[in-house]
Amino acid sequence: MTILLIQQRSEDAPAEVPALPAELAGHALQCLQCTSLPGLLRCLRAARHSHPTWLLLESISASAAQWHRHAAALRGALDALPMPYIEIARSDADALDSHLQPHHAPVALVCGSGARQLSLAITTRRLLVQEA
Repeated sequence: MTILLIQQRSEDAPAEVPALPAELAGHALQCLQCTSLPGLLRCLRAARHSHPTWLLLESISASAAQWHRHAAALRGALDALPMPYIEIARSDADALDSHLQPHHAPVALVCGSGARQLSLAITTRRLLVQEA
């Protein structure tokens, strides 16, 4: 079983090699990166087909035009996810939920500095409880 972290980053940002653990609670941690909303859509579809135990979704801001163009497809991709997910955002304004209102909402929305580390800790705890 695996945990998948999808990191969305801006195209002009330098490629970040995050300090991530190899596993959480005995589950391998894998990472996919995308730089656009269409890229995020591809990553979400890949996640649906690879069946990770948990999904961590780190999003960034996008323009209103991009949200308008891709919102329906992204909402559908989120709603089709068979696994729980935690969304990581820099601010409430960047959160997918505020733009998409999906039916399959995140287990948690974590915003601000340290959000990735907190999301990893939440996922670890949920996995440990789930397996107990």
